[in-house]
Amino acid sequence: MKRLRIFAPYALAIALTLFATACDSNDPDLDPPGINGAMLQVEGGRGTEVTISLNLTAEAGIQSLTLSVDGGAAQTLSVNVGAIQQAFDHPFQIPAEATLGATFSLAFTLTDQDGVTSMISAMVTTGKLIDTPATYEFTRNGQSSVFYGGQNDRLDMVEEMKAVLRDGDQGGIISEQVLLDMFENTGNNGGGNFSFTSDRQLKNKVFAPDLDDRLFEDLFARAAAASVIGNGGGKAANGTAGLIERENSGNTILVDENGREFTQFIEKGLMGSVMYNQIFNLYLTDERTGDNVENVALADGKNYTNMEHGWDEAFGYWNPPLDFTSPWPSERGSEDRFWSHYSNVVDNVNNGQLGTNAILMTAYREGRAAIVNNDLATKNAQRDILYEHLELVAAATAIHYINDTLGALDEGKTGEAFHVLSEAWAFTNALRYSPRRTLSLADIEQIMGTDFGAGSNFWNVTPAGLNNAKATLVNAYPKLAPVQDDL
Repeated sequence: MKRLRIFAPYALAIALTLFATACDSNDPDLDPPGINGAMLQVEGGRGTEVTISLNLTAEAGIQSLTLSVDGGAAQTLSVNVGAIQQAFDHPFQIPAEATLGATFSLAFTLTDQDGVTSMISAMVTTGKLIDTPATYEFTRNGQSSVFYGGQNDRLDMVEEMKAVLRDGDQGGIISEQVLLDMFENTGNNGGGNFSFTSDRQLKNKVFAPDLDDRLFEDLFARAAAASVIGNGGGKAANGTAGLIERENSGNTILVDENGREFTQFIEKGLMGSVMYNQIFNLYLTDERTGDNVENVALADGKNYTNMEHGWDEAFGYWNPPLDFTSPWPSERGSEDRFWSHYSNVVDNVNNGQLGTNAILMTAYREGRAAIVNNDLATKNAQRDILYEHLELVAAATAIHYINDTLGALDEGKTGEAFHVLSEAWAFTNALRYSPRRTLSLADIEQIMGTDFGAGSNFWNVTPAGLNNAKATLVNAYPKLAPVQDDL
C-alpha cells in the first residue's frame, strides 16, 4: 500500500489537531492514503526569521511541495524528488512592519508521484522582540537606540538662566540682553553666557501663543528693570517692584509690582511653555508617535526609528534618572530635575498614595518597548496614561504650593507666601498646555487672576481665594481629593 505522510517534529511545534485531505488515487485497489499532520504554531518578533520543520514521507516517492501564505498563490519549494522520506525546514521571514499579534497562515501541500496530495498548515504569530526593561535603556545591535540630547541641552539652558535670575534675587542687576541671548542661544553659547555650546535653543520650542504674546521677552525686560530698583535698595510694595525678604531664611526675592517672583515665573514658565508644551503638543501627538509614523527603517545615520525617537524626546523633557521609581531614595534626590523633580515632590505623599514616579516611568518604559514590538494598542494606552498623569503632577504641585501659601499667610509671612504662591501660579498655568486638559481655561484664569489675588495681584490674596482655587483643582482631579491636605 502506498501512503503519503507529513510529520511535524514535537520539539519544534505544538501538535493541536490531526487532519487530512487527499485527492483520489487512480488505483481503485489501493486504500485511501493515510495522511498524518498537525497544525503548527510558531512565534517570532517582527523582522525575524522563524523555521517550520516538517518530515515528508511518500511511499510512492516525493514529487513536489508547495506553499501558500494567507491563501495566496502557491509557490513551489525545493525537495528531493523521488525520495521516500525527507526532513524539511522552511524559513519564514516575519515582515518588519508586522504589528504585535499579526498572524500568517502557511499551507504546505505535498504531492507524491502517483498524484496523491497531503496538506499541512502552520500558523506564524508575531510576538515580542523585547520585554519591557526594568530601566529606560533600549539597545539595537549592542548600541543604545535612545537619544534626547536636545532635551538635555534645553534643560541645562533653563538651569543656567535660573542662576542669572538668582543674582537678581540677591540684589544684583539682571541684564535683559543676557536673558535674551540665552533664550535665543546667540552664537550657540547663549552670547557667551552658557558654560557649554549647543545648536539648540529655547525660543523656538515655546508654545506658539506665548511666543506671539512675547511672554518671556516681556518678563526679561521687567525683571531687568526691577533688578535696578532692587540693586538700589528698593523694597517691594503693593504697586512697586523690588526685593522682598523671605522670612524663613532671610534671603530676598525679586518680585514685580504685583508681588510675583520673576525667577519662578520664568523658570516654571519655561517648564510649561517649552517642556510640557513639547511633550503634550508635539512628541505625544500623532505627528511624532502616531500609528503611521515610520517605525521600520532607521532614521538616516541613526540607531532609532522616527517613532522611537519621538517617544524618547518626550521622555527627555520629563528627564528622570533611568531607574526612577516610587518611592525615590532621598540620597539620590539631586538626580531628578524640573518635571521629574516635581513628580517626586508629590509622589510619596500619604505613604505613596499618588505614586506618580512609578506610574509615569512604567508608562514611558512600556510605551517605548511597545514601539519596538510594534504593539500599537499598548503604545497608545501608555500615551493616554502619560497625558493624564503628567497633568496630574502639575495639578498636585499647584495644590502643594497653595497649601504652603495658606500656611505662610497664617503665620503672617508675606515674603514666604509670595514665593510659594508664585510657584502655585506657574504650576496652575502649566495646565494650559495639555490639549487634553481636564480643567477649563476659564477655571485656570479664575484661579490665576482672581483666587490668587484680585486683579492678578498677590497683595490681594486671601485664604478664601486660595481655598476656592484648591477646591476647583480637587474637583477637576478627584484622585487628589484623598491627599489634598497632605500635599
